[in-house]
Amino acid sequence: MTQPIELSLSGLMGLQFTRSESIQGLSIVTAIFDEHSDIYRNRQLLTERLSGLSSQLPKGVHTPIPVPLTSSSATVLTIGLSSTDKDLMHLRSLVDTMLVPRLLSVHGVAYVNIFGGDIKQVQIQLDPVKLQYDNISFTEVIDAASKIGKIQGSGFIENSNQRFTLQVTGLASTPEQLRKSIIKHSNESTLLLGDIANIQYAAEPAIGAAQIMGKPGIVMMVIGQYNANTLTVSDAVEQALTEFEPLFAEQGIDFHAHLFKPADYIKTSVSNLSSHLLLGGLFVLIILYLFLYN
Repeated sequence: MTQPIELSLSGLMGLQFTRSESIQGLSIVTAIFDEHSDIYRNRQLLTERLSGLSSQLPKGVHTPIPVPLTSSSATVLTIGLSSTDKDLMHLRSLVDTMLVPRLLSVHGVAYVNIFGGDIKQVQIQLDPVKLQYDNISFTEVIDAASKIGKIQGSGFIENSNQRFTLQVTGLASTPEQLRKSIIKHSNESTLLLGDIANIQYAAEPAIGAAQIMGKPGIVMMVIGQYNANTLTVSDAVEQALTEFEPLFAEQGIDFHAHLFKPADYIKTSVSNLSSHLLLGGLFVLIILYLFLYN
């Protein structure tokens, strides 16, 4: 999948060269443009090329997307969550559904990198013995399960002055609803998904983990936008996070607000620079006074 992406970018105005890295499950392509060109125009040209690439990629591969523009010192704040009462699946769901959307709404935030936690999903664990007993294959189950929950239009009904559209939906969103889904129907019996599979909420196979003070948790790196002011964005993010303090206290979640805060180093450096300038100016005055005294 890396080669089609590289070929689609060739010939872009201002493009100097590309480099790529391919590993199992991930393809990264870096496009290097002329340093004097307009970065926003370059991004637009690149996005236009990538938008028409889906048909050329293997089945199951998501459409390539450009990462948000960030500066070289992109991290504006690193925060974390841990808890002795809540599991990592609950913490990750809280982060994905509440914290990250709120942080992305803060002016100057490009995206949020999340490390650790268990991603919640509904897993259908088939029983091979029951499949053989009911004479049904994996392919048949997958095909039937993929059709569960589709929303389809069913025409409309009209009267003298109105039209009502009809919609049929059997959207199954919980394990209980999925268990009752029909997989195979015959005159003798009806086979339900719950008859041949164990359906439950479970964690997606993990590809990484995070620890905070030696305990499992979730670490979030808040990345600032290109040319964003680190101090301003950091303060705005902290202000947004105060909205969740009552929720954290209620659910027994430990919030680690300052795992890494570059703004502190910036403020310290500016403060030290100011004091050093004052001290240097004082020495200059003393030396001038001593040499020009007579």
